[in-house]
Parts: sequence; structure tokens; C-alpha cells
Amino acid sequence: MGIYLFRDMFKSSNLPDDEGELLWSSVQSRSTIGHVVIGAAQDVLQLHGADGYLKKWVQHPFPVAELRELRRLHLERDACDLPHELSPQE
Repeated sequence: MGIYLFRDMFKSSNLPDDEGELLWSSVQSRSTIGHVVIGAAQDVLQLHGADGYLKKWVQHPFPVAELRELRRLHLERDACDLPHELSPQE
């Protein structure tokens, strides 16, 4: 897994990763990555709420359905024993 920098987001959205500059890379289990992404998304939702998220990011509402599906798949397939709290906003 890596994070790549693309200087011009409008021109580079369809470029392969190796066209960008590698800023960070790591090898983690799918379970670990899934849990961290779910937690980070949950934190954003709790901090801003769905309305606040839309005001801040304007073009896209918070992906509540996608977060629910990611959590469902994570719990079903990754045997993660860590807590998975549902936000009151979900």
C-alpha cells in the first residue's frame, strides 16, 4: 500500500500509481487497514456530522452507506476482535 503525490489532480486522476511520487508505503493486513479506515471515517462523521461534512467538502455527502458496507465486510471476513462502534449519525 502506498500514498502517491500527483502534482495536478485534475490531469492525474486516471494515471497509474507509478506516474506519481511515492510519499509513503507500508505492508499491513487487510484487517488492520479496514479497521483503521473505518475508525477514521467514524471519527470524521462524529466530528462534523453529515451536514457539517457536506458544508465542508461541498461536492459529496458523507458516504454513510459505503461505511456501513465496509464495516459489514470487515466484520464478516476479517475476524477483527477490536470494537466497531456505530455512530448515532449512521
